Parts: sequence; C-alpha cells; structure tokens
Amino acid sequence: MVSIIRRIVFLVCVFGFAGGVVIASPPPQSPMNTSNLIQDGGFEQEGEGWEACGNVALVDAQADGAEFVYSGRYAAVMGVEADGSNCPQLPDFTTPKQILSQQVSIPGNAAAVTVSFWFRAAAGTTVDVFLANSFYQFDPGLIGVKLGTFPTDQPPGWQLYRTVLQGERLERVRGRTLRFAIVIQGGTSVGPDTVLLIDDVQVIAADGRTAASPLPPALRGDGSRPLAVIRAEGQNRWLYRMDTDGTNAQLIYRGLLGDVRYPAWSHDGQRIAVVDNNTWPWPTPDPDPQNNLVASAITVINADGSGARQVYQTQSRKGSRCPFIPGPGNPTETPSLILRISSVQWLPDNNRIALTQVGFGAFCDGRLAQGGTADILSLTPPSLVTSPLAQRATAPSINRNGKMLFHGFDLSRPRNRADGVWELDLGAQPPSETHLIAHGADQSPAWAPDGRRFAVVRRTTSPSADVSESTYAIMLYDRQNLNNPRMLLFADHGRSVSSLSWSPDGAYLVYTLYQSDGGGDIWWLDVSSGATGPITKDGQALEAAWRPVSVSRVFLPLVVR
Repeated sequence: MVSIIRRIVFLVCVFGFAGGVVIASPPPQSPMNTSNLIQDGGFEQEGEGWEACGNVALVDAQADGAEFVYSGRYAAVMGVEADGSNCPQLPDFTTPKQILSQQVSIPGNAAAVTVSFWFRAAAGTTVDVFLANSFYQFDPGLIGVKLGTFPTDQPPGWQLYRTVLQGERLERVRGRTLRFAIVIQGGTSVGPDTVLLIDDVQVIAADGRTAASPLPPALRGDGSRPLAVIRAEGQNRWLYRMDTDGTNAQLIYRGLLGDVRYPAWSHDGQRIAVVDNNTWPWPTPDPDPQNNLVASAITVINADGSGARQVYQTQSRKGSRCPFIPGPGNPTETPSLILRISSVQWLPDNNRIALTQVGFGAFCDGRLAQGGTADILSLTPPSLVTSPLAQRATAPSINRNGKMLFHGFDLSRPRNRADGVWELDLGAQPPSETHLIAHGADQSPAWAPDGRRFAVVRRTTSPSADVSESTYAIMLYDRQNLNNPRMLLFADHGRSVSSLSWSPDGAYLVYTLYQSDGGGDIWWLDVSSGATGPITKDGQALEAAWRPVSVSRVFLPLVVR
C-alpha cells in the first residue's frame, strides 16, 4: 500500500488555507435536517470545501487502485510525508503534522449529532478527531468536543468510524459553527509506512446508529433450518431449539447442572454437541466439599433433544487446602488447576469433535495465577482420549475441506504464539499452520458454508482506542483476498458481539448482541445488504448455532431431558 501511495502527487491546489481555497458556505438547515452537513464528504469534487496542511493529499482510484477508495473515485490520504508544512502554530505553541478540516454548522434544534467516516489505515501514528472551535484551536475545554483518538495500526480493510453526540456533548456543539477536523498532532510520532485513507465523511443532525430492519421473508420460520439457542432462565443456562424468526421455541436440554453453553450442530444436522459445565469429580462428588472443583463436560444429543450422552470430561485438580496457612515445609500456596471448555466444533466426518480446553490456576482467596493454557483438542466418541490440534489457540471453525480457523490465544510468558487468526490444514501431513491475520482485533472466525469466505468479530477503535468506548463489528474475509475484507456490521446498536453462525445457504449470519446491562439477544444479519434485526427480544439469549443443512421439521418429544 505504501509504495503506491508514495507515488501520489500532493494536491496543494486542492488542500490549502484561507486565501488559497474558497470555503463553501454550510448547507442550509431544515428544522430536522438529516442530510450531510459536510460538503464533498466523498471528495468527488476533489476536496471542495476542505482545508488541509502537512501534505494531506487525494488518492485517485483510477490511477492507484480501487482498494484505496471506499466509494467513488477519490479519497483523502494522511500520514504520508506528514511534515507539518503550511500548518499553523497552535495556541499551545505546537504545530500539527497534518490537519484535514472543514467548517460545519450544527442546527440549534438537533436531537443528536452523528459524525462518521470510512477509513483504512496501516502502521505507526495516532490520530485525533474533533468538532473544534476553529482551524487553529483544538482544545475541547473551550468550544466543541474531542470525538476520539485512534491508532493507525489497524487490521486490513475499510472500516467505519462513527460516534453519536447526545447529552452534555451535544450541548457543546448544538447551534454552533465548528470545525470537523482529523489531526496528527505535533508531538505524535509518524512511522515511515504510516497510511490513513479517509472517505465518505458525514455529519448529520440525527442519531445515525445501526437500526433494526424487518425480518426478511426468507427467515420466516418453517422448522427446516432451526437454531440451537442457549437461554438464561434465572441462574440456569438451558438449550432451546427455535425457528429462524424466534417462534416455536422449545426447551430440549437442561444440562448436568443447569449450565449449558456453546451449542454446535454436526455437519449432517443430526446431533448437537454442547459444553455441559459441571464439577470434578463427576458424577460422584468428593465427600470433602473443598475437593469439588468447577469443570466442564461435552454432551452430545440428537437433534430432537433425545439420546443425551456425555462424551468428555475435564478433570480439574485441587491445590492447597483452604484457607491456606504457610508452615514448615509448606511455605507457598499451590493454586488449584481449573480446566474448562470454551468452545466445541464438529469435524466434517460427523464423528470427531474439536474443543477448546482452557486451564488456569485459582488461589484460595479468588486470585488467579499468572499465565494459563488454551489448547484445541480433538476426540472421537466414545473414546475419551484427546489428540492435540493447536496449542495456545481458541475458537476453532472447521470447513468442509478440513481447514480449521482459530484465534491465537497465548497466556504464557514469554509468548509463543502471535495474536490474530490462524489456519490449520488438517489434511496435510503433518498438519500445517498459516498465520492469516496478524492483528488481535479480529477474533472468533467462522467459515461460511462455501469454505472460502469467513466472518470474524472485530473490536474496532471507534470512537476511540479506549476499550470502554470501542465498538464491535463483523467483517467478511475472502480466503483468496485477505487484504480487502468487507465490514458487514458496525454494532453500535449494542455493547458487544459474539457467537457467529452461518445460514445453510451462506446468505445470513446470526450473532449474539449484548447490551450494556448484560442482556443478550440473537440477531440476524443479511450478508449482502448489511441489514440486521432481532430474532429474540427478551435479553436472555447467550449463543445460537444454525443447523447447517435444511431438513424436514423434526417434532420434539414432550419429555425434556
């Protein structure tokens, strides 16, 4: 990317300063104008209405490639040759290295203000985003607001930056003429390979967050493509089966101790494997309550809820007796080793199961020991013997071609595996690993039914890199073109996203959307259009798995196990 961008001619005739550029008047305002308050937000008029300094430029898709522009022909490029040329000295006596800015007037009656743009970034600097007092004043303590700060060290692809101003932040901008500004500050280092592409800038006087769409006719429930859903019922976590529109929900498995998680359909759609959290020893507890530790089993049931059988059990190990009292020959507490399962997946042969087993140490006072383990294992029921698939790894997803995606998860010190998404070819001898995405923001990979595309959950840095503010997204990758994933969903209609599962035809995903209060619901996502909407609405859903094949309705037994 950098080698191409360095060939760009810096368009000083487009991005100049007062006296060299005519600043267009802000667009007229209606009582509730939801149109874009930014002029030429897509840079298709070659930056009309914008001011810039420090070698901010335009990139032309026709000359440099379509991947450098989100839409249309042009985008702005920052980070390259960011030397502060023609940038003003600020009141704090610093000189920014680059500024991209435009005047914008916020309606006095705006119920909310949404600021958004699409960006693509690589390598080393940090960017501030403002609705600022003026081109020369970025102190949000005066007038305006700092929208956020994010690094340009980003995973591949175009992604959305969006933040909504309400409450006190809205009051600071409502009825004012301000400056939308993207700034690389003077004291910020800029690496030689830094690139920040900006396109489709919008400021609207409305709440522009993701909104629910009506359920598509294709998802109306007919029983042929059911979901296996984990729901919270008080303190219990039980397995339900329901149609794709949320109807016909029926309880099919309560679990060993009422704590069932992470359902996974076999590839033929005939069985469901679940994590069945319990205790060890199992099934007969130790007479001493201290020796009964949390653990996990794997239970396999038939698609109709019958035939439950336990096929695997973790065996946690007791450490020092509690409360721990140091003594001669026993000066240091030994933590208990807790072994649990955090995911299950079927292999394509419908016989073997892949699981993620995590291990960590727990002291008597509740503290956790440093480090831990996370390994992907396989087993072939009824044998209880496991075989290793990947170490320091979690969240496996296996396609019909025997390729397993997983997320690097290394708790050891020093670390022996890099973050990001990996691929394991189970058909190779020996099985070979490939590091596909070398950025830890992309997690929970899920193969599409075609065995070529896969979706991931991405933790974005929008509106800032602060994890308490960052928004989750769903990205779609093509295994044959990993540099250009597509953002399917920007999940600012909730707090976080997890548990991706594909429809049998690859046209839809379901995901769990969690809110700030901890409640979760299952939502559908149209992969083509990005439309999304709820399947459940009571805040009690934890995970869902879509039956991978369409079959006739299976009538459920009246007796729930």
